[in-house]
Amino acid sequence: MSYSPIKTVNGQVIEGTGNVNVAGNYAQILQSATITGFAEASIVATGVGAGVGSLSIPANAFQVGDSFHAKIGGVIDGSVNNDELIIRIKTGATVLATTGVIILDQTTNNGWECEIDFTIQSIGTGGVGNGTICTNGNFAYTKNTDKKVQGNVFQDVQSINTTIANTLDITMELDNNNTDMYSANFVLYRTF
Repeated sequence: MSYSPIKTVNGQVIEGTGNVNVAGNYAQILQSATITGFAEASIVATGVGAGVGSLSIPANAFQVGDSFHAKIGGVIDGSVNNDELIIRIKTGATVLATTGVIILDQTTNNGWECEIDFTIQSIGTGGVGNGTICTNGNFAYTKNTDKKVQGNVFQDVQSINTTIANTLDITMELDNNNTDMYSANFVLYRTF
């Protein structure tokens, strides 16, 4: 295993090169469990957690400008016209960004993906003048009718407590038990 640390915080490697498992770098290696409607469910807790690396950043490790890119995708199945989907990007109970309600066109066994970028704008305990994070991304899926891609873009700036450990979570909420989704691939990596 080759390894060259670039940044350390409190003795812990936060960024490196080579084949290493470091905070903020992650690759899913097993398909997640299927999420079905009516209640918000973590796609991370249902199987994305089966991977290599870490979705967590230790307390006080963030620095202003730290940036990450995440891409997650899989299959959505069974949507009838006008099913509703909400995706939330979270750390603990803190919602960093949400797609809001997405009205799905019919899609059967088609692909979906979500790309997300995060940048730490300030560090601290959260709130006005303290820790903030900018999150933006997009969600897209393939429709049955014309096989065209449809989706939306989302962006938000939220408070984040950088003095505690933060773990990335992505939840999905469907309004119909006839629709289900799973993740086949999820990669998170530090970009700056």
